Amino acid sequence: MTTMMPTADLFDRFLSRPDAIQVLAPGWRSFGGRRAYFGQIATMAPAERGGAARLRDALSQPGEGRVLVVDGEGLDHWAVLGDQLAALGQRQGWSGIVLNGYVRDTAILRTLDIGVHALGAVPSRPAQFDAVERDLPLSFGRMRFVPGDWLYADDDGVIVCAERQDDIGA
Repeated sequence: MTTMMPTADLFDRFLSRPDAIQVLAPGWRSFGGRRAYFGQIATMAPAERGGAARLRDALSQPGEGRVLVVDGEGLDHWAVLGDQLAALGQRQGWSGIVLNGYVRDTAILRTLDIGVHALGAVPSRPAQFDAVERDLPLSFGRMRFVPGDWLYADDDGVIVCAERQDDIGA
């Protein structure tokens, strides 16, 4: 597996160019078994405010090392992601998933080779899913997620920059 430069070290590279990097606000926790991950951003969000995004459609597609960023609006009514969807994402080659929302099945999530950052955990799930919008810029956590930009994440947090850092892997 490819290793990644810690996000703290990556941040230090941009000290003289702070406008070229974004850092997700504190509060998101790492839940996946892959503790450090990176990839190009793909996005999705419910089409209607307060809706539950159907992640299965996106995670069923080949991930090709990308990171799926999902705006669950920070709602704590239900988990946006559980073990079965995360396992599907792993099988399809997604590097990670960043959620403005909550997860469940945390014990199993820790065993899966996929990165997951979310606000926390809750055992409930939505009873139904709503239409989604995909590959549009999203804003939450004091940052903007643009499809095609590069996301880097580890236990210290999440960083986004417009261009891949070519020597990030070892």
